[in-house]
Amino acid sequence: MFLLAAAVPQTAQAQSGGERRQAWKSRSAEELNRDIAALEEAVKRNPADIELYIRLGFAYAKLEKADDAQRAFENAVRLDPKKAIAHYMLGLIYEKKGLREKALAAWQACLENAAEPHLRETALKHLHHLRAN
Repeated sequence: MFLLAAAVPQTAQAQSGGERRQAWKSRSAEELNRDIAALEEAVKRNPADIELYIRLGFAYAKLEKADDAQRAFENAVRLDPKKAIAHYMLGLIYEKKGLREKALAAWQACLENAAEPHLRETALKHLHHLRAN
């Protein structure tokens, strides 16, 4: 898995937490690919909508398409440099790809911009681990 499991539930906007989590986890690859196609079209119509890029990034990440997920989250950060969840996901992606310096920068940005304690705690753990190695 792509280290998404911890990130998805906390970032999903409230439907009912449990319902949203279950819906996300149970999406088939076919459904995710349909979602991605719809999100790509929506991004073309609304290129300044940060949340579309975030949703697109999560969909790509769920399918383990790291390059596409990276591009979506980088677009979100370009539009809103303070978007902590985008930095969080970029930190995971960069680490997975072995891009240490980029991962450090992403985790630092996540730490600086996150209001949610779980994002801050995770960012600190990753920063500590990366700096120790």
